[in-house]
Amino acid sequence: MRHERQVELLRRLKGIDPASPWPLAPASMRNPAKHYVDPARFEHERQVLFRGHPQLIGLSCECREPGSSVTADLGGVPVAIVRQRDGSLRGFVNACRHRGAPVVSGDGAARPRLTCPYHGWVYELDGSLHARPHAEEAFADVPKAACALKPVAVAEGYGLIFAQYEGGANLTADKALCGAQSEIAGYGLDTFAFIEARETVCDFNWKLVLDTFTESYHIRTLHKDSIAATYLANVSICDTFGPHPRMIGLLKTVLEEIEKPSEADWQFLPHTTAQYIFMPSGLITYQRDHIELWRVTPLSADRTIVRTSLYAPEPPATDKARAYWKKNLDMLLDVTGGEDFPLMARIHRSLKSGALDELVYGRNEPALSHLHRSINAALAAAGAG
Repeated sequence: MRHERQVELLRRLKGIDPASPWPLAPASMRNPAKHYVDPARFEHERQVLFRGHPQLIGLSCECREPGSSVTADLGGVPVAIVRQRDGSLRGFVNACRHRGAPVVSGDGAARPRLTCPYHGWVYELDGSLHARPHAEEAFADVPKAACALKPVAVAEGYGLIFAQYEGGANLTADKALCGAQSEIAGYGLDTFAFIEARETVCDFNWKLVLDTFTESYHIRTLHKDSIAATYLANVSICDTFGPHPRMIGLLKTVLEEIEKPSEADWQFLPHTTAQYIFMPSGLITYQRDHIELWRVTPLSADRTIVRTSLYAPEPPATDKARAYWKKNLDMLLDVTGGEDFPLMARIHRSLKSGALDELVYGRNEPALSHLHRSINAALAAAGAG
């Protein structure tokens, strides 16, 4: 984030009372509880949001070399994104045109061509069919050109990769970011190094994953024994970029910055956890000395895969550095896995019981309300609800 923008955000904190909730949205929001648990609504969400909207897939550093790749699930459609020899990216449905087996799997390491593990069909990096080993004569009546991998729209920019299964003919990173690039560009994400990713399957709705990161109101209570001592639970900074909210949690030390006499000396980011929630697929978190990506893959109304990736400003050169980043990821997942997500599972069970008609998002939770208004509006625009 540019220093000028950091100063702008710090100025907002001048004169606030850290003991009072701030900022307050104009109104609270009531959201039907069934939105989290209704299977029919889930199918609409998967079709409209996860197939028809841009999805944040990862950072560019995850596939820098020609032939390297990342994989994802776009509303139930398996997708592979492959770095081309000219440095561009191409996306495909990750299914061989012969019998549907995935042609990309594993760690995404660079390879000269893509080979199906079932019958050995070989594809070029651009998705065109190269060979049908030991069976060309058997498929002589099926032109190779008709057996290319099915393309998927991909866009790259500001160090981020986006994909869209349906309606993505004009997809660009700028369109996907909806103005958030004004801040994202300042992080220099294209220079970061991928450290590690871990996945877990959670027994609750995908929206509850994102809800976890939209407000600091819960920190004082839920995280009283872990991070609460260092955070301002009443104060955060929220802005929106199209459907995407950005919520910045603040360490108590941030108030010391605005007491410095010269704005040229003000530093905002070291005192923050900045969370850019890209509806619907996940969020990017800036956490003082690293970047996190939380990517959600809905399996059903009740189950979600959460993939947590950690990126550092530079590749770790020593065992000590590698151990440091591993410890960071361990600590991060200890908090979410030990405190946040178990409670989300209990919340989901409560909502599924049908005992509650609605949930109420307070004026002190503006990012939460914006996220759900965006979700509801996108479904309504598509004639789904």
